[in-house]
Amino acid sequence: MRASFARLTITRLRFPERDDRGTLVPDYDADPDPLIIRRCWLEPTSSTEQNDGRLAVATGYTVDAPYLSDIVSADLVEYEGVRYEVVGDPQHVPSPTGALNATRLTLQRWEG
Repeated sequence: MRASFARLTITRLRFPERDDRGTLVPDYDADPDPLIIRRCWLEPTSSTEQNDGRLAVATGYTVDAPYLSDIVSADLVEYEGVRYEVVGDPQHVPSPTGALNATRLTLQRWEG
């Protein structure tokens, strides 16, 4: 983690689960359980994709959060009032000295 630059705050939104034909899935219509995570570093990412004459834009961030932050792929993350999906499983990245330990995750939001 870039300790000297990690001054940003994200909010993890964890939703209760509901049964969908025998499979537990997040209930994104329910009220989430928020967790504020401070000391994060975010790097913006973006890409565009065009399908059948329609433009869709994916925007997001690569996030370094404090080591062992409680975030899973079913969570949503809010940053500056915008909600993002967590892409894949967050990775806990240790460093040899412990000074750069981080939980790394990718956030993404589609528009269009």
